[in-house]
Amino acid sequence: MDKDEDLTIKERLKAFISTLDISEREFCRRLGVSTAYVGSIKKSISPDVMKEIGIQYPQLNPIWLLLGTGEMFIKPASQSVDTAQLEQLLKEYRDDHERLLRIVESQQRTIETLAKANKKEDARQEKDAGCADVV
Repeated sequence: MDKDEDLTIKERLKAFISTLDISEREFCRRLGVSTAYVGSIKKSISPDVMKEIGIQYPQLNPIWLLLGTGEMFIKPASQSVDTAQLEQLLKEYRDDHERLLRIVESQQRTIETLAKANKKEDARQEKDAGCADVV
């Protein structure tokens, strides 16, 4: 069991801030949260704030911060990107995007067809209503 597992998220975050040699106030300012944010943490950090921490401090290991396991800082070797895997993900994204675009275009054509049919039906009903026999 890592010694940091015994610490709370707040305590781990304070330890990280301490290594940055900045105040909690400055840390909060950079994240765009209230200056009392760190002190107000009860059990967890909201996803939006966690995302901003990742953007502002990419060297911080989020697993360490949230669970207390591993090292505080991400080692440079673990930041290397598998180019082939990245290319595959990009291809899958493009394929999904194109497929979804075709579905949206098809749905748009269906909507246009139904709207035209609806207009014709409304016009026919109006015409039929005007031709009723008056007794």
